[in-house]
Amino acid sequence: MRILLARFLRSCADALVAFGQIWVHIPPVPVPEDGPPGGPPPGHPERLCPEVPLSEAEMTWGRQLLGVAGPDPYEG
Repeated sequence: MRILLARFLRSCADALVAFGQIWVHIPPVPVPEDGPPGGPPPGHPERLCPEVPLSEAEMTWGRQLLGVAGPDPYEG
């Protein structure tokens, strides 16, 4: 009985996935001609502005995430 219920629920989940793929279109992210994408697409709210420098807090968080102590790891 348990196997029968598991198969039924799995087929229901597969049907919902198929239904969602038919009715919800997610457009592909365009790949730039000059190389692989470098982050979120243009117009995305989380896209970084290259002309705006990182704040001190953002640089500190970056050092913590990378496990680097000392100077800014993003400066070459």
